[in-house]
Amino acid sequence: MKLYQYDEDDGSAFREALIDYLKASGKSVPAPLLHGELPEIKLREHGKPYFSGSELGDVFFSRSHTNGCEVACFSGAEIGVDCEDILARKDRKPDFEKVARRYFTGDEQNYIAYGEPGAEERFFEVWTKKEAYMKYTGNGFSEGFQSFSVFDLKDAEIMTERLDGAPHIICSVCSGRGEDSACGVRSDISNG
Repeated sequence: MKLYQYDEDDGSAFREALIDYLKASGKSVPAPLLHGELPEIKLREHGKPYFSGSELGDVFFSRSHTNGCEVACFSGAEIGVDCEDILARKDRKPDFEKVARRYFTGDEQNYIAYGEPGAEERFFEVWTKKEAYMKYTGNGFSEGFQSFSVFDLKDAEIMTERLDGAPHIICSVCSGRGEDSACGVRSDISNG
């Protein structure tokens, strides 16, 4: 993932990431986009947004925000992304185990292994994977967090990683199996 720095959220990082995706995927970049104008946004079932146009074809995207960081992912097929600032969440001291019992499946809870080193980070890995999958499907929270396990998805794959410029941010991206996608990140947060 590429980190796009910014001082103000004026949308330029999102446009830059979209332009980079179009170039990398061999698509032409519409002239209005080069001058700051986003393509028309259309809505799919459940209100899921995507770009469409004669020059673009369909470009699906997903965005997530956390404490001064935005991740935007683009693909030629459905995609979902979620990011969390691990340090900010740990500072609020939520009862991770109680949340996991309510929203996670048994195998997800076993993976977290409470009481073991790294359990809170594994909690956020599972949480961001679940949110990314729900954004991928477009069903949102209506699907229910316990209705699926992130370790047993047949129709999608999920990549999770830390951001190079902000290692306290964990990010998961969900796409269809074998689909190409690109993600851009904009951030005004410090590295610690």
